[in-house]
Amino acid sequence: MNNYSRVLSKQVKYDLIIFFREPFFALPILLLPGVFFVLYAGMYARSGMSVETFGAYIPMYMLLISFLTVFFNIGTQYVTDRELGIIKRLVISPIKIYNVMLTYLIRGLLISILGFFEMIFLATIIFHIPLSNNMILYFISFCVMVGIMMMLSLAIHGFFKNSRQVTPFTIIIFQYVLFASGMLMPVEKMPLALRILVYFNPVYHMNRILMKVWYGKWFDLKNVAALAAVLAICCIIFKIQKQFKTDK
Repeated sequence: MNNYSRVLSKQVKYDLIIFFREPFFALPILLLPGVFFVLYAGMYARSGMSVETFGAYIPMYMLLISFLTVFFNIGTQYVTDRELGIIKRLVISPIKIYNVMLTYLIRGLLISILGFFEMIFLATIIFHIPLSNNMILYFISFCVMVGIMMMLSLAIHGFFKNSRQVTPFTIIIFQYVLFASGMLMPVEKMPLALRILVYFNPVYHMNRILMKVWYGKWFDLKNVAALAAVLAICCIIFKIQKQFKTDK
């Protein structure tokens, strides 16, 4: 293991130790995916929906729950750490800002993976829902989507100076993601103005890709191109934010 890998592994280790030092903060985040999945699955079970039909909603709920538990959690902590001067103290040390960002990404990915297995366990053991025949490829695709989600979270939250500014953003952006993702209403039935909002929603493209992988179909390259554009925009935002802080 080279020096960079050792430094990164230590950062991730200490980050997780700090995270688990506050069990009343950590445990709800770790258990929320399972709790939300039980609520969703129970609701549809009471409505008489067959398990085969509900299986089609698993990728959608996985993505939505991961967005709810990880996107805002990691992003808000990033803002708080900057507000308290933790990021500044880390950056003036030998640790580079990209290492700090990568640590956030790894933690978000680990939390999402745990939530993934919680939901898969509940789907198979409790609700007896048939799973995809492409679970390995689906799991890899899910991790990639979470990585993009975390990049977007850090890029957007980098514009906030304190945690008070984040609360209104959290309420608005979650409503946007929920209603403009194609999860509640078929996009084809929406007015053109609303469809445009959907197409600008990265979660919509993530959902489309995961649904295709779940059923073993080829996904649309338009969705891949949209997410590639999101990654490019995130990289540009990171450079602008870094340059702004350097000039300041």
